[in-house]
Amino acid sequence: MQEDQRVFDVAVVGGGLGGTMLAAILARHGVRVLLLEGSGHPRFAIGESTVPETTFGLRVLARRYDVPEIEHLATNGALRRHVSSNCGVKRNFSFVYHREGEPTRAEECTQYPTWGPPLGPDSHYLRQDVDAYMFHVAVSYGATAHTHTVVDDVKFEENGATIVTRDNGTFQASYVVDAGGVRAVLPERLGLRQEPPYRTRSRTVFTHMVNVRPFDTVAPPRRLHGMPSPFSQGTLHHLFPGGWFWVIPFDNHSAGTSELCSVGVNLDLDRYPRPEGEGAEEEFWHHVRRFPSVAAQFERARAVRPYVSTDRTQFSSRTVVGDRWCLLPHASDFIDPLFSSGLAVTVMTLNALSHRLIDAVRHDDFDPSRFAYLEEWIKRMFRFYDDLVSCSYVAFDDFELWNAWNRVWTITTLYGTNAQNQAAVAFEKTHDPASFDALETPPYRGLQGVDNPWVEQLFNRSRDAVLAYRDGQLTKDQAVERIFTLLRESELCPAVWGTLDPEDRCPSGVFTLWPLMKLLLWGKFRSPRHVRGAYFTGGARLVGKEAAQVYGAELRRGVSQVHQTARDMWCNWNRDWAHRPTSRDIRMKK
Repeated sequence: MQEDQRVFDVAVVGGGLGGTMLAAILARHGVRVLLLEGSGHPRFAIGESTVPETTFGLRVLARRYDVPEIEHLATNGALRRHVSSNCGVKRNFSFVYHREGEPTRAEECTQYPTWGPPLGPDSHYLRQDVDAYMFHVAVSYGATAHTHTVVDDVKFEENGATIVTRDNGTFQASYVVDAGGVRAVLPERLGLRQEPPYRTRSRTVFTHMVNVRPFDTVAPPRRLHGMPSPFSQGTLHHLFPGGWFWVIPFDNHSAGTSELCSVGVNLDLDRYPRPEGEGAEEEFWHHVRRFPSVAAQFERARAVRPYVSTDRTQFSSRTVVGDRWCLLPHASDFIDPLFSSGLAVTVMTLNALSHRLIDAVRHDDFDPSRFAYLEEWIKRMFRFYDDLVSCSYVAFDDFELWNAWNRVWTITTLYGTNAQNQAAVAFEKTHDPASFDALETPPYRGLQGVDNPWVEQLFNRSRDAVLAYRDGQLTKDQAVERIFTLLRESELCPAVWGTLDPEDRCPSGVFTLWPLMKLLLWGKFRSPRHVRGAYFTGGARLVGKEAAQVYGAELRRGVSQVHQTARDMWCNWNRDWAHRPTSRDIRMKK
């Protein structure tokens, strides 16, 4: 290999979703990027469920950094067309409560829908396909990539770093980004790992299966449970005291081609310490059999991968940023799969990190102070998700407590997602990438609306109510009453939602076009002073425009497919093979 092919501006260690998106963005902007992956593609990975704030963040990344391929991950329709038909659709977050030895009760479930087209729905990523797609996108933009290249060491000097690989020699880079996950090289090399300072203490058993029945076939009928969206068309959470199952189907769409379903059980480590002498498979089925409705869903299921059992899933690093290096979130810290927080923090980080790295390369200035924002907000987001998840485990004690606490999350999600949308709306009006700078100013920093003092106050006081219940300072009824009081006093709950009605177990309604328009109109004209003007501004026009674009694209795609089929009935010759210049080709020639 020539010498100049071993010298780079930025080295990204880890070829998963976060590392490959970063490499694509940097390469698109002329940064010499090295991408090193210890295994190959396709490869198994979890972190398969998206949330609206993540998918809206992907749209921001794609438009801010002019990498449209990232936006293909943002809605299920685009994902299936451009990336993989093996991915599932996510129309909702469903939570079903269980008591040991009893079938689930129809009234003990909650649901939070994802956004409908054109801004949704969300997706279940078959990560082996999605990660491979983004890896190839990074290479197509000019990143130099090596698979099956294990990094054994990184040696830092005054002007950069030497990356030492096991079988592929050494490389030089001015800056190193570790995207390597729990076994990342820099935390080990630099002694960054610490005892996790998190309240959440959980562990996981998981695998992929086939023949997992749609829960709708074993659940109480819809006329009794009243949920607006099928359980099987979203991420299903089976809740029980001290734990929860995830069920993430990839086979839940009429146009899908996968037979797989991702499943796992997450357990409070103190209530359910890892049993001695019992394997991962035996433990998984032990918990399935405790709950008749869960057992019915898994009655015919068979694993297609070995079961994996973890020790405590939480890990942490003392710091995220250093001299000539930084860690992506999953190399830094992890909380729990609940609420799919890992991808959300990663997307937020990529948005903030990418422009800093591009500027650092252009000015040849990698002073750690440039990246201090990442240190503050990555760590703050992990503390937030620790509060959210640990209080959820407490709330699993009782359905009424969960029904109250769950509403706090739906409100923080609403304002976090809308912050992303505010930036996108401003960009569509001006096409000025500086519109996205607002995401690093109050009240839009971070995720889940926590930079808004009203949202932060609602969340913190509700968290304290749950912890007071845990510590025996409040009864369950008192904690529930306090949370609903806080929700009402915050004035953050849209009047068109049923958030303040405990009997409404899908309190946000749905995000199809008309309910979405009503929400936007409430925000623009009827919301309180501390909401109006900061959120829900100008979104109706953007939604209408994008709805027309999505409908038109689907119509053209259908007509094109019919035309090609009719043509091929009569003629063998075509020019489908001819490469037509894409927008990326045109941009790269400029």
